[in-house]
Amino acid sequence: MNEKKSILKLILVTAIILVLPLVYFTSIGENPMKKKESATKTIAVVNEDTGTKEDEESVKFGNDVPSILKSDSNYNWEVVGRSAGENGLNNQKYDAIVYIPSTFSQKILTYDENQPEQTKLEFTVQNQLNAINKEKVLLEIEQATNRVNTKMSSLYWNYVSNDLANIQEEFDQIVEKEKAFQQTMLSFYTPSSKNLADQMEQQVSMLATLQSSSESAEERAAVQADTMEGFQENLANFVTSTNDYREYQQKQQEVLEQVQADSVDSISQATEMPQPMFMNNKELFEGESESVLQNMSQMENQLLEQQQMFSGLKELRYNQVERQVDDFYTLQDRIINYYQQLKDSMVLNNLEGEIASLSNKLGDGDDIVIPDDPELPEVPADPEEPSNPEDPSEEEDSIKDLNQLLKSLQDEEPPVIEEDGDKKGSTPVDLSAERNELLAIAQEILTLQETLTALEEPKVEDLEKASTNLVTLKDRIEQTEQQLLAKEDGDNPLDGDLEELKKLVETLTEENKSLLEQIGELTKKVDELTKENDKLTTQKETLSEQVEVLKDSNTELKDLLVMVSDKIYRISSGINEKENAILASPALSQARKDKLSVYFQRPIKGANLTDVLQYYAYLDRYEATLNGMLSKNDVKETVLQDNDLREEVNSMLELTSEEKGQWDAVGTQVPKTSDALTTLQDDFTVFLADYKNVLDTQQAELLESLNGIEEEAGNVLTQMQQSEQQAPDETTQGGTQIISNHDQIKSQMSSLYEWMDSVENSQSEILTYTDELQSRVAEVQTDANTLNNKWDNNVASTLMIRDDVFNVMGNAFVDGQSNDYVYDFLATPIDVTGSVFTDKKDTNLPPVVILFVILLSSLLIGYASYYFQHGPWWLQTILFLMLTSIVGLVISLYSLSIYPLGNDRSLEWTIFTILLLLSCSGLIRVAFMGHHLIGWFVTVGLVALFVTPLLALSTPNFSFTDPMSRVYMSIQNSTQTLFTEGAMILTAVLIVLIILQYALSKRSSLTQIKEGEAHEA
Repeated sequence: MNEKKSILKLILVTAIILVLPLVYFTSIGENPMKKKESATKTIAVVNEDTGTKEDEESVKFGNDVPSILKSDSNYNWEVVGRSAGENGLNNQKYDAIVYIPSTFSQKILTYDENQPEQTKLEFTVQNQLNAINKEKVLLEIEQATNRVNTKMSSLYWNYVSNDLANIQEEFDQIVEKEKAFQQTMLSFYTPSSKNLADQMEQQVSMLATLQSSSESAEERAAVQADTMEGFQENLANFVTSTNDYREYQQKQQEVLEQVQADSVDSISQATEMPQPMFMNNKELFEGESESVLQNMSQMENQLLEQQQMFSGLKELRYNQVERQVDDFYTLQDRIINYYQQLKDSMVLNNLEGEIASLSNKLGDGDDIVIPDDPELPEVPADPEEPSNPEDPSEEEDSIKDLNQLLKSLQDEEPPVIEEDGDKKGSTPVDLSAERNELLAIAQEILTLQETLTALEEPKVEDLEKASTNLVTLKDRIEQTEQQLLAKEDGDNPLDGDLEELKKLVETLTEENKSLLEQIGELTKKVDELTKENDKLTTQKETLSEQVEVLKDSNTELKDLLVMVSDKIYRISSGINEKENAILASPALSQARKDKLSVYFQRPIKGANLTDVLQYYAYLDRYEATLNGMLSKNDVKETVLQDNDLREEVNSMLELTSEEKGQWDAVGTQVPKTSDALTTLQDDFTVFLADYKNVLDTQQAELLESLNGIEEEAGNVLTQMQQSEQQAPDETTQGGTQIISNHDQIKSQMSSLYEWMDSVENSQSEILTYTDELQSRVAEVQTDANTLNNKWDNNVASTLMIRDDVFNVMGNAFVDGQSNDYVYDFLATPIDVTGSVFTDKKDTNLPPVVILFVILLSSLLIGYASYYFQHGPWWLQTILFLMLTSIVGLVISLYSLSIYPLGNDRSLEWTIFTILLLLSCSGLIRVAFMGHHLIGWFVTVGLVALFVTPLLALSTPNFSFTDPMSRVYMSIQNSTQTLFTEGAMILTAVLIVLIILQYALSKRSSLTQIKEGEAHEA
């Protein structure tokens, strides 16, 4: 029988050990590390934007909002219709709904109006979400609206940059016009002045040639004059020597004719040469001067146009600063309004939730009832004495029977019994002693029963005394019975009475026992009741005092309840007024009004003053929020009208000192250039007039002098030819005639010399004036170069202003395309970044799931193998190895589905799991075989070793890496595993445990042998 029980126990324990891993892995599931998400993480978008027209183009910004909402979002945004979205919200398909109104695009494009309207995005959150998911949804909607605001701000800045781009194009046109004007001036001045200067130089060179020719003629004339003087001095000698004179005269005549002919030719050439050159220069100068004057007029007109354009551009630039400041403040006003509206909407939504919960709570409560004065409880009477559990009629019957028996014994005469057993009077057996003994016993029984009956509250001592007396009486009855048996062998007439007495004694004994038991129970109850009575007496006194205190407190509470009831009534009136005021507020939308009307229709029944006051406070905050939405935002106006902030914005957008200096420099140089050009034009006109008059006068005088010279030279030549043709008749007459002719020639030559001096002086004056004209032309060229340099400075200043204008939002366009990064920066110029120190957690977590089931299986196998240690050693070994191997394989198979590995790593994982299970189970068995206390200590240590990974995961400040987890994680993640080292250590542990097991088994066998020998001895 014991063997069957042992086999059943073994089978049951084996089944439990094998089933435990299966149940464990089934309960934790295939992926215990997976986190389930409760919310749907889907938000519906209802796009009702009808669009608008901008520059004859249809625009729908609402179509761009869903893509903006989806960007950088962890939620799924679906565009649906209104009915589908609301149905999905009711069916918990969506966490929230965002409504894009029909006037979305229309209101966005009112940014450049005097009173732009702010558009709104409304949303509704799923009311079935818990607090955490609801907070996540609200945070996601807030972040999404911030992204939409950023994109809309980028859109506004895009329009502003387009306006600046138009200004930049206008500046480019202005710069191109100024460059063209400068090129026109340069093309006019440079060739005209250069040609004029070249012609003037050519004229100067021609005049210099003419002057040199005149000077050479004058030198020759001087030589001729010297020759004539020598000829006059030698003329007297010539008279004396006619032949010599005639010969000399002929030679001299030839020389004079040749010289005169050369002089006439030179004078003719000098007379004819300047005239065509003068006319050409005059015509060229007049034509070029007219062109110069015309170009100067055009230049002056262009300067006036440029000055007007520059003034308009400067005024436009200064006006742009003010417009940009106004646009900036308009945008800031819209941003603040949208922020305030969104904040008010979120506050109203939160308050609606609180109002709804408190309304339900107050509506479900009870009305306030003022109770009547409580009635005092009646004082309970003293408890009645417990009735006798025995039936009194039975007790009376027993007493009656006992009295009858006693009376019969007293009245009956003692019988006489013969010696032979018959009733004979001769030899009676004396039974009086036994009879008297029975009478005495009966009397004592009667007395004892009467005594017990008379006891109102029997005590244990009395009952024990009665029980002792009954035992004594029973013994006496038995002795009397023995005496009667000794005196007779036949029938005893007292046997009946004796039997009745015995029965009566037994009955009384049983009743006495019953009474003793009842009295014991009653005694315990009496003690308990006594204690409770004392306690109740104390409590009664305490309660009496508390009753008095409660009476006073009840009176005070009643007064307080009346006061609270009045206050609640007054607060309820105030609540009704608040509710009516909220419903009548024009700032309340129809949807909110319908929603709140349901809550406001519920009567207030709750008597909790705190809830009522809190409800009133929420209504007051709700009304204050609505009034704030209607009232003017003084804080916003104060901030927007703050002079310091406006000055800061002006300083950001106004002209810099450098740009302003450039504007002033250009503005200063343009009038100066215009005045200089006008002055130059006037001076040039006066110079042209003076130069023309002087040139005409000098040319006339030169022509007159040349004509006179030519005429005189012709006369001289004629006279010389005539003198050659006349033949001298007489020597004296011829000499006198020659002398007179020579005198005349001398005088004519003197006149010719004077004319030549006059021509030389005229030529010198012409040359001087020509030099002056050349210097004037050089001055004109210098002034033109100065004007060109100044205009070049103007162009450079305009280019710098153009660069400054292009620097304002210049990076908003790249290669003609808008730069969205710049708009994003302008919309959100401040980026808050930071770093929070966080501990780096190793993503390679220890396999706590496997360690836990290995711990449980090791403990069970160790305990089971120790419990069945008295079986055969081969059975214990087979059972131990079989259980550890099967359980290890099961654990490995299930754990590999949680931690997937390759083939080689899977084999290492399985072998290490089986070795670890063998080592832990063997350690438990060997420890318990050594001593139970050692076994329990080893169990606690093993549990602590396997629990430390869980403690390290759950406690950030605790750091410990157990060796099992290191081996498992190296097999799972590392390239170099610790399997070999771990397997060698576990094998060494197993060898040590086997040696210890063998030693403990030998010690146990020796102990049993010694005990057996001692027992035999």
